Amino acid sequence: MRTSAIIHQQICQLRWHLLACAGLIMVLPIEEAVVGLWEGDGFHSIRMVYAVITFSPLLAGLIACANVQGDLSEKRYIFWRSKPANVKKLMALKFFVGLTLSLTIVACPLVFALVSTALCGEDLGWQTFKHYVPVPIVVAMMTYSLCFGCNVLVRNTARSWLIGLFLAGFALVIPLMLPLGFKDVVTDIGFRAFGFYPATIFVTSVAAFVFALYAAQHDWHLKTNLRELLWVGTGLVFLLLILFSSQVANIRVLDEKEVDGSRWAQGTLDKVGDRLIFEGLNYVDVGKRDISLHEIVSNGASVVNPPLYGNTGMNSQGHQVIYGPRAKGYITTSYPRRLNALYMDTEDGTYHFGIIAYFRLEGEGSRKEKVHEKVYLRSYKLVGNSWRVVDELNISDFIGDRVNYLRMAMRLIDNTLVACVNQSYVVADVTDPGDLRLIDKRLDALKGNWSLRHMDLQSEFDIPIIPVEGISIEERIKLSIDLRYRFSYFRNDIYKSSMVDTHNGKIAFFSVSEQGVAWFDVIRWDQKTAYCKFTSVRPFTILEGMIWAASSLHDRTFVENGKLYLSRQNTLLVFDVRVSRGIRKLGHFVRMDWNIEDIAVLDDGNMLLSAQWLDYMGAGHFEVRKRYLCLLKNPK
Repeated sequence: MRTSAIIHQQICQLRWHLLACAGLIMVLPIEEAVVGLWEGDGFHSIRMVYAVITFSPLLAGLIACANVQGDLSEKRYIFWRSKPANVKKLMALKFFVGLTLSLTIVACPLVFALVSTALCGEDLGWQTFKHYVPVPIVVAMMTYSLCFGCNVLVRNTARSWLIGLFLAGFALVIPLMLPLGFKDVVTDIGFRAFGFYPATIFVTSVAAFVFALYAAQHDWHLKTNLRELLWVGTGLVFLLLILFSSQVANIRVLDEKEVDGSRWAQGTLDKVGDRLIFEGLNYVDVGKRDISLHEIVSNGASVVNPPLYGNTGMNSQGHQVIYGPRAKGYITTSYPRRLNALYMDTEDGTYHFGIIAYFRLEGEGSRKEKVHEKVYLRSYKLVGNSWRVVDELNISDFIGDRVNYLRMAMRLIDNTLVACVNQSYVVADVTDPGDLRLIDKRLDALKGNWSLRHMDLQSEFDIPIIPVEGISIEERIKLSIDLRYRFSYFRNDIYKSSMVDTHNGKIAFFSVSEQGVAWFDVIRWDQKTAYCKFTSVRPFTILEGMIWAASSLHDRTFVENGKLYLSRQNTLLVFDVRVSRGIRKLGHFVRMDWNIEDIAVLDDGNMLLSAQWLDYMGAGHFEVRKRYLCLLKNPK
């Protein structure tokens, strides 16, 4: 059995199929080129080439089935089976000849695009070309292998083609659903987020090829009918739907309300007592299935401005500035950020606390730098329709050597307020919010912001506990961990949330990265140090990893009542962190055209989202068109 004769036979056997597939895959690019020539743009094609390449796996599977069926028809099969033929050699040659011809067909529109754009002097878009084209080609190779193996077993072209396509789709979808450790599969030399896909395609293709050889060698034959295929297909689709529903869009929307909000600021949700405040202007009343807004009213007057820190305005450069005899001409920055506030409700009225920093811009043109000169911890009271400063502590000595950027944080624990700026912190008694009583003040007592490399960190490590009097050791540990890992020069939500979970005398905290969610336990502690150890990690699925790889200005990560909440851009993930067998995903919410800005967990366990609908204006710019409040059922 000569190799050259077998190759020649296979090419002749597939000639009409190849011509048909070549015609199908080239008709749209040629049509685009002809239309372009008619309109004076030149005889070239780019857009339609990408379109037909996307569907090339369908043609590759069809060629595979036709390749096998020619020698497995009943009469021809009996003939070559009666000869002393090497079955594995015959099937291997058929496989590789058909695969080569399939790739040749796929290459036709690519060559046409390269040549036509070069002759016409058009830009091919090489970056898009080299990143997109390999994907359908390798998927076509896997589809070819699966269809080839299916037809060896089933021996019916149409059914084998459908089964092979379904298996290829199944192989591509399943990795999205499973929390696989990609780093363990492909090490560090390849892909991190998408490394499992090349491995899946390669293993699936090789397995289908080996299976086809053994099925032909041992004369395996699976008899099928259309009804059985429909039932099996329905079952697999149902399984996929179950897997998909456990990963995406399984959090139920109870109510959704379009609201008027600030066009340029973030839609914020903060708690005052047992009520929520939206953007500092409206109370949010949430029923079991509905949302309503009510203006904040004090002494018969509606609040007209959110909690802005001091007498503010906008200068000619668009910066928020402070006016008044003591601070004229300064630009201000504050913590929490604008429209957010740390509230306290008392019998005497409603207060909020904030850190306000004053800076000037020095330098010329685009090389201007911030120079911070003053920092205050202030208490504000709602009087009439505005917030008034009622007391302050001067903490300008916290600025230190780093004057261009400040990192700031606060937390209110019972009646004790801890405020941090750079490496220093102050502790104040706010039993009477109108009178900030200094308890302690420490300079250069905080370390720099740390990051957790949870995949590599296996040994025990320790965290210094901040010596704050008047609060429990658990709250001190909780604050110390948050300040160690969340206290950065960028925005943080330490004033209202934590990455630490305390339950039944146990303390655990959680870290999120592109690799997944890591669990750390505080195994023991004394008055000065907490000793911690890495416990486990829940890797992200490919779908979750793609979401988390994208950056966002409104990321939220916090733990509350035994659940970990992660939000980024248009996605919310909820995990249970109190199960003995590890971190378990509970829910996944996605709204494609939204940008989630803030999250609040209500007393009844449900969740309230503040989100904005963005309209793409071109050139990478978005404009806020609508704002929404969305009530979600918290998954269990």
